[in-house]
Amino acid sequence: MIYTIPYLILLLLLFYLSLYYEQTEDNSTRSKVSYGCLLLILIFFGFRGFIFDDWQIYYTLFQECSFENVWYNVYTYKNARWTCEPGFTLLMATCKSLFDNYYFFNFICTVIVTALLFNFFRQQKFNNFPFAVILYLCFGGIIMSTNLMRNTIAIMIFINAIKYIEERKPMPYFLLCLLAISFHLSALMYLPVYFFLHRRINKWVFVGIFFVGNFIFLTHTSIFLNVMSLFISVDSGRLADMLKDYTSGTMDVASGISIGYLERLFTSFLVFCYYDKLVEVRKNNAIFINSFIVYFVLTFYFSEFKEASLRMSYLFIFAYWILWRDLIECFSVENNRKLFVGLLFVYCMLKMVGHTDVITSQYDNVLFGAKSYEERLYIHNRYGEQE
Repeated sequence: MIYTIPYLILLLLLFYLSLYYEQTEDNSTRSKVSYGCLLLILIFFGFRGFIFDDWQIYYTLFQECSFENVWYNVYTYKNARWTCEPGFTLLMATCKSLFDNYYFFNFICTVIVTALLFNFFRQQKFNNFPFAVILYLCFGGIIMSTNLMRNTIAIMIFINAIKYIEERKPMPYFLLCLLAISFHLSALMYLPVYFFLHRRINKWVFVGIFFVGNFIFLTHTSIFLNVMSLFISVDSGRLADMLKDYTSGTMDVASGISIGYLERLFTSFLVFCYYDKLVEVRKNNAIFINSFIVYFVLTFYFSEFKEASLRMSYLFIFAYWILWRDLIECFSVENNRKLFVGLLFVYCMLKMVGHTDVITSQYDNVLFGAKSYEERLYIHNRYGEQE
């Protein structure tokens, strides 16, 4: 529990700022609160040390990267054992050429992510930025702001392109998608959604998707392997063996009743009940409802691939940030709104504990003294695997 204390303090500060924002009607004061929140996020995440897990890979990549031979670095990280997309590699090489320090690169990535996040909330007229950040952090953001550096920049670029879906402007939309793809190839999934994400579907179609997804998830039905078995026999050699190895043992881990499952169940229930009201609250909410449906499908229909399902579903987790805010507006009684916000904040605190109550999340900040790479690597290798 001790590892989660800094993160809970951050949430409490954000909650205080969000309440202060709501209680004042002065636009100048509200602007100061928003920029104060922005500064808090930049200090907390921009100057973070080696926390969570993926810093091991990114630190190695940064040390090997060179601006003089950037295209070589895109395709051949011999020691890192994986490739890096050109946009991210170019950003890394540029930062290294300016200041050869991993913490500087980490800070620049945080500035980019935070600026894009701030602009997205501004576009969606989510004025209470501290409350928006609470929803962001507790619904995917704490992992996105620490582990998924490439994915997160790609996601942030895309959510700033959402307005072009609504405005039906394909040229800027696809250009931004290509930029997102240059940071992470998973952003390829954003290309086809331009053609349907804005369309309002019948909410009973959502119910059908919901029940089929729950059946697949709870019964551990393997969709992909059953389809592939129609084309690949059990005696097809290495390809069949690879498919079995990739999917074996994952369904039991990914599926079943859990807090995360109940959260998605409850969110689906609320979205269905307030479907029409949500569309009234925000004229482009069909985009975010459909994004939640895509998130649901990626989580439930492809649960046989635990890691892939988790990573891909993060591409559309932004729907939570908008829908949970708009669900508050769906309550006509003020006391019900306050009760909902209170319960939501308690749940966010519990989620934060669940995400950070591990030794690898032990918070470090370079402004106040952080453990070295070697120290954190020892802790991660010695104790992290036991959790």
